[in-house]
Amino acid sequence: MLYVTVLNVVLLAFVGLPALLIALCVPAWRRQMLRQPRRFGALGLVCLSVVGAMSGNYWLDAANDRARKPTLEHDVQVEGLPLPAGTRLHLSTVDPLDQYDQPQVHGLPSLIAAEFVAPHRIKGINVTALEMFGPPYVKLRLASDQAVDGWPCANDTWVTFEIDEETRLQPDRWRFESCTLVANTEMGGLTWPSGSYVHRYGEEYELTPGGKRERVVLQRVALSGPTLTLKLDKQQKAVGWEGQLNDRITFGDWQYPRLTRVREDSPHTLLFSPNKSNPAHNLRTGEMLKAGHSILQRSSDGAVLWIKPNTGLGLADW
Repeated sequence: MLYVTVLNVVLLAFVGLPALLIALCVPAWRRQMLRQPRRFGALGLVCLSVVGAMSGNYWLDAANDRARKPTLEHDVQVEGLPLPAGTRLHLSTVDPLDQYDQPQVHGLPSLIAAEFVAPHRIKGINVTALEMFGPPYVKLRLASDQAVDGWPCANDTWVTFEIDEETRLQPDRWRFESCTLVANTEMGGLTWPSGSYVHRYGEEYELTPGGKRERVVLQRVALSGPTLTLKLDKQQKAVGWEGQLNDRITFGDWQYPRLTRVREDSPHTLLFSPNKSNPAHNLRTGEMLKAGHSILQRSSDGAVLWIKPNTGLGLADW
């Protein structure tokens, strides 16, 4: 309620002040106003005060915004992060002290973004921009196709690193998190189209294709390309995959409809998780798989190793 009242006062002041000035220029209106000088004088003073205060705040905010977006006149080293002359910065504050009351040069430790006039080297890669909106991530925009932590990352895309408050300004301690792959990268026995990306989860990495790739075949299983996720270890060796069936298939005694979830978590086995609207069924016995259950089968001959509820497997029903 208070906010609405204040907003109405501000709007009336910005409308009322020009109206009073216009009225003063019209003889008939001016004579009427002069008959009640206190009333119109008080109204004009209120309007002028509100407009002046709002305009002053606007100019102060604009000046503060400009101060938080300086351009460096010379090279600066902020802890372990080098910033060359000409860099356009975006700071969260220009206060001389940080949150720990420690001195900081023009607020540079509060850096949240930077644009470089020429490719600049950070953490061994050439970049054109940096975004640092606080832990847990910082992003660098690549100046060309480059290998980052052993992964072929594409030009003019962002590479994300994991950070914490202590390592925020120490690039040598940033940990690779994700990037967009160079188009047509060969990895894990597949060719990855433009827009594919790699993302780290703990000690494993996941590759997901970009674009509208319709069909991918892994271990004789046809998958819908956009749903595929390939898991790799630090040496970029495939350790598993998951996706959705692109076609209906028969595996062992079981037949699975299109879009059934399937994954390989351990060698020589496949885990199938049908959805509720299109259940799997056993061609030999006629049995239908209960809703919310998954089947683990041996890859070589389709033998069923077990059937378990999804809740115990960490899988959501769908």
